[in-house]
This record gives sequence, structure tokens and C-alpha cells, in this order.
Amino acid sequence: MAAEGFDATACIIGAGAAGLAAGKALAERGVTFDWFEKGSMVGGLWRIDNDNGDTAAYTTLHLNSSRTRTQYPSYPMPADWPDFPSHELMGQYFQAFADDHDLTRRITFHAEVTAVRPLPEGGWAVTTSATGTRRYEHVLVANGHHGTPNVPTFPGRFDGEVMHAHDYRDPSIFLGRRVVVVGVGNSGMDIACDAAKLAERVCLVTRRGVWVLPKYAFGRPVDTLSTSVMAYVPFGVERRIYEAIVRVTTGTPQSRGLPQPDHALLGAHPTVSAELYDRVGHGDIVMKPAIARLDGDTVRFADGSAEQADLLVLATGYRVSLPFLDPSVLDPAGNVMPLYQRVVAPHQPGLWFIGFIQTVGSGIPLYEYQSQWVGDAITGRCVLPGVEQMQRWIDDDAAAMRRRYVASERHTMQVDYWRYIRAMKEARTRRAHPSLVQRVTAPLAGLL
Repeated sequence: MAAEGFDATACIIGAGAAGLAAGKALAERGVTFDWFEKGSMVGGLWRIDNDNGDTAAYTTLHLNSSRTRTQYPSYPMPADWPDFPSHELMGQYFQAFADDHDLTRRITFHAEVTAVRPLPEGGWAVTTSATGTRRYEHVLVANGHHGTPNVPTFPGRFDGEVMHAHDYRDPSIFLGRRVVVVGVGNSGMDIACDAAKLAERVCLVTRRGVWVLPKYAFGRPVDTLSTSVMAYVPFGVERRIYEAIVRVTTGTPQSRGLPQPDHALLGAHPTVSAELYDRVGHGDIVMKPAIARLDGDTVRFADGSAEQADLLVLATGYRVSLPFLDPSVLDPAGNVMPLYQRVVAPHQPGLWFIGFIQTVGSGIPLYEYQSQWVGDAITGRCVLPGVEQMQRWIDDDAAAMRRRYVASERHTMQVDYWRYIRAMKEARTRRAHPSLVQRVTAPLAGLL
């Protein structure tokens, strides 16, 4: 039952990977909630035919993290699936997760959330295109952080076609064209490798170099070499382990035809690719430094070189977009999300964020750990620290991120996979301190 004056205890925004984890957690705990998804299906960006406008899938897309490190901890993917499933299989997985946990019927589809406002008396007013305005004690924001493309500008003018990786769907667009791909994240490398099979020429642009992790090492998916022990290992040791894996399995980037990174391994988010080094080694992809200027059909680079091009693909990441929240509530400018443990807005009670993280590997399992913690907090099974303590954590974490990572909007939400799981489990054990009366009377309870 919702508290008096509220339509339900909670509201979930989004039915992608994060929203599904949140829905399962609240349903298991008997929390009353409404659930809004602006499209007509679950699975978020993994559904290539999703009509919510946020899909980032393309026909050749496969996981860059392994099946066993991507699945929800409570819901394993079929054991006979490949190590790195396709987007089609991922769509099936999310639909099965929703159906098997009786979640699909709980979702109001075609319901875009247009406003989330704090109420003076506490709680939140949520307005959607389908239901009008309703009142909730808690709002779980799970709409993802890959919906609004980050589109950089360059000096000059380009006469060819410009597209963001968000809009890429099929390699046929590259046939016979001269392609420049900007950005060396997972999507940028995938797209450049797709283009190399069909295009006349492909250039891949990176400003600071990149460390590339293989998909396999020593006969296993590389992410399965990391275990929960890493939650207790100093970061410097973890870095050396990854450096050893890279040296033995692929060699350094500069030894394989890529520019030498200007940062240490794990000093920026690494990219996973099983194909890039071979494509560069074959001459199918030419590495280039930052773009200096666009000049009609010519792209000029920082090293003085130039390439003719008729297609510019911007694999330049995304901006966090929360259009339903007034910036006075939370402003994600620069992708900075001042949240305790990447979930809690300390000064906005009842506002929770699920899925606003990045990690080396998949964030999907972490979404479930986040959701379990939030579900426990909503139902009183655990408590949050005080506002000042949460704010200190945020400030300390921001300082640690600045020391560890190169300055980039890409690294504002980074977490360490195993250490974050440990933090989520520990957060669920935090109990309210008993009152003095309780501490005195509790030992006597068995005698009365």
C-alpha cells in the first residue's frame, strides 16, 4: 500500500536493462509502483527496432563483455549461447527476463515522462504523456545515459555526409565510400571494422591513443580472468595484471600500428576489440590524430596530413539527458552526476538513479545490485548514511577520479566492477542505530 496522499510508493522511468532490474527488485519486495516507458518494448538500446528513439544497436552488434559477465546475477543466459551474444539474442534475453518475472504487464508503454518535480511536503509529482500527473514517495530514474549523442564541432566546413554512431544501423552505407570515423570507443572500433570490409578507404581518429583489450586471452573471454578477489586488490596491482595480459596476448598499441596512448592502461576507459589490430595490420584501417579542420571534401589532421572523405562518422559518445528534471533538482552538465555511490542524490530524498555508471566490462549486473540496494532502502531493510556523510563520499570520489583518469566527460561515472559489487553488498547491510531504549530493553526481551 502507498502512503496516504500518494498514488503509489514508487515510480520507475524506463524499461531498458536498468529499468528491468529496478522493476524486479521492487516487485519482489511488494512495493507498489507505476512504471513508464516511452517506447513499446523492453530492452532499451539493445532493441534495434525500438521505437523509443534511444536505440543504439546496429546489425553487426555483439557484446564486448562476455555472456557470464553481462547477465543479471539472478538470471543466467542460456549456457548454449555464444560467449558474446548478438543484439538479437540480447533483445530475447531482456524480453524473457521481463516475462519470466511477470514484469511486462506492469509497464505503461508509450508513456513519456515529461516532468518530475519535488513536492513541498515531500515526495514527487511525475507527469507523463499517457497518465497526466501522479504523486510518489520515490522515483527511480532508469532512462539510461546513451540516448543523446554528443556531437562535437570542428573548424571549417564538410561537404560530405555527417552521422553520429547512434544513427548507424547497417554496413551497406559504407560501400565504395571514403570514411573517417572519429572516436575509438567500442562503437567507433566496431564501425571502423565494419566499414573496412566495404569502403574504399577508412581512417580512424584518436586524439590521445587508446589501449585495446582482446576479447579472448588464454582461451577464455578476457573479462572472466577477473574474479571477485579483485574487490580486495589495490588498483595498482589490478593495472599491472591487465598490462601483463595485454603484453602477452596482443602487444602494446604502438607495436601494432596504433599511436602510443598518452595515459597508462586503465587511466582511461579501454576498448575491447577482436578485429581492430588485424584491420590496421592489413592496411584496411589507417589511424589518424585529432581533426584540425574540415575543408570541403578534405579532412585535415593535427599532424599535417589530409584525407579526402565523403562520410564522417562521429563515434563521440553521449551526454546524460534528464529533460524531465529541472536543473535545480539535478543538473548533469558535463556528464557530472553528483550521486552517492552513483545512485543517491543526497539533497533530494526519494530520488534514485539506476544505471548511470560505466565500468570495464558490463554494467548490467551492477544495475541489479543497485536495484536490490534501493529496494532494501525503500522498504526499510537498510538505511542510508547522513546527508553530510554522503556528500563527503561524493567529494572524495570526484577527487579520486581526477587523480586516476584523464580529464574527459567519459570518465565521470566510472566504477570498478568488483569493488562496486562489494560496495553495493555492504550498503545493504547498513542498519539504523537502535535507540537507547532499544539497546537497554533488547537483552531483556527473551526474559519477558
